[in-house]
Amino acid sequence: MRAVAGVGGLSVSLDLTKRESFSYFHREQIRFSDTDMLGHVNNVAYAAMVESGRIAYLRSVVPGLYVVMARIEIDYRAELHYPAEIDVGCALLRVGRSSIVLGNGVFDGDLCGAAAVTTLVLIDKVTRRSTPISDEARTRLDSVVR
Repeated sequence: MRAVAGVGGLSVSLDLTKRESFSYFHREQIRFSDTDMLGHVNNVAYAAMVESGRIAYLRSVVPGLYVVMARIEIDYRAELHYPAEIDVGCALLRVGRSSIVLGNGVFDGDLCGAAAVTTLVLIDKVTRRSTPISDEARTRLDSVVR
């Protein structure tokens, strides 16, 4: 899965199935309950692993953002199995007016089990409506866009 990342007029194409596309990784433990009847990691577990990676990444970049997921696209690439420790790679692809787009790769070593692109919308905690990204948050986010 390829994704375009950039800020302003600059953009770069990232291959979300390659470890080297990511500078941030979150470690996750595959649980027995993450597997299905065939013995491989269930598709819902991939979404949960991507979520854990996404939250850890955002907390490290801009603590305190309140976001909701508007869209997720997951390409399942290979079987992963219990037991294993996997790495969820995270990269900020785009910063919009009130949204951000993240790319993720789920890796067991160099094997990519899944790649995902997620669109998140910033929400005001009181009104529960979309809110623009603050100048301070935008500066921090823009500094890590691949």
